[in-house]
Amino acid sequence: MELPSGTPAGVITNSQEESAIQQLMTFHGAIEIDTQLGHGFILTNHGTLVAAYFKDLSGSFRGKLAVDHMGLVQSDDVGYKQTFTLRSYNDDEFLRAKTICDEERLLISEKEKGLEGQFPNLLDETQLKKILSLPGVVAISVFFEGFSVQSLGDADFEHVAALAEDLLRAGTKITLEMNMGNLDQLILETATNKIIIAPCGDLFICVYTHKDAHLGLLRVAIKNLQSEQNQSHSGL
Repeated sequence: MELPSGTPAGVITNSQEESAIQQLMTFHGAIEIDTQLGHGFILTNHGTLVAAYFKDLSGSFRGKLAVDHMGLVQSDDVGYKQTFTLRSYNDDEFLRAKTICDEERLLISEKEKGLEGQFPNLLDETQLKKILSLPGVVAISVFFEGFSVQSLGDADFEHVAALAEDLLRAGTKITLEMNMGNLDQLILETATNKIIIAPCGDLFICVYTHKDAHLGLLRVAIKNLQSEQNQSHSGL
């Protein structure tokens, strides 16, 4: 099968970089994926996965099975490489590509998509800057599945996002086992610093502060951000 050539839109060799994640979250077109284990592509409509194909030594995979398989073959082994070649589409090219994918049975159904087929919307940067401006706030990391997708301030954001994801999982497990309901905000405080982690729609925000930061102000600001994001997510 041959998709429309589209317009070359760059090559990504480190998909874990924040700028790369942001680009993939909003991309409109085809993304060719080449790894040491196989190759394929995904068709995305401004971040929503529409179709996918992947082939390796174990066989050919279509639609959601291809997306699932691509997730399984990713590896942290030393020397493992993956390349994303982006081809941007206009509306006509996208429609032709979607028709081809439909004929080849590569489409991902609406029922199958769920969270896996939809990249979340980024948070309002103006609101994030307001939180960053509060006394004592050092940095803010917005993360998704352990990867930083937005960041403000001074910190090792990839490290912060990974650790925050671990802390979030531990906190969620505690709330579930103690029947405390859904986790609203998670606060970790030491003699020198504080960390607040909170869900915002499909994303999570991690605020890193000095010890003298005013927790009350921060919690209210995060609550407001959560409320705005939940309303946007619900389409209100």
